Amino acid sequence: MEFLGIDFTHILFFFRILGWSLTVIFIAGFFLSLFGLHSVYEKDTESFLNHFLKHTKEPIISPNRQRWESIREMFSSSNPTSWRMAIIDADSMLEDMIIQLGYPGETFGEKLKQMDRRSVPWLDAAWDVHLLRNKVAHEGSRYALNEREVYRAYKIYENILASEGYLA
Repeated sequence: MEFLGIDFTHILFFFRILGWSLTVIFIAGFFLSLFGLHSVYEKDTESFLNHFLKHTKEPIISPNRQRWESIREMFSSSNPTSWRMAIIDADSMLEDMIIQLGYPGETFGEKLKQMDRRSVPWLDAAWDVHLLRNKVAHEGSRYALNEREVYRAYKIYENILASEGYLA
């Protein structure tokens, strides 16, 4: 093909080869992009699905929670001796929590006296179970515990310890 005395055959051949080469390169790039996109999609899907799997590892339980579970088992026993031990241990745990809160005093009772009823909503309940603990500790088996009293003490200790985040 000739135009104005210039032979365009070689130029057209060059552009035809260039066009085919670019087409092959673009098609290869397109498929490589699809392959890369597919592999990213698979990884994201796997990650997404694994996010919702329940892990088989045992949850980490804090020492306070372990201690409380042991006390809870004693409370749920049908043996009054276990109830007495549970009340004494739970009161000791409550005292440990109050010490961590920073209240001063030589005895647990003195620490409770340092607390303000306006800022500590569970103070009266803590006094109730502490006085029960004193009866159990000082009167021993002469003080007759019943299931209702034990359950009430259990719930009070549990509510106080949980509300302060001590069992977390």
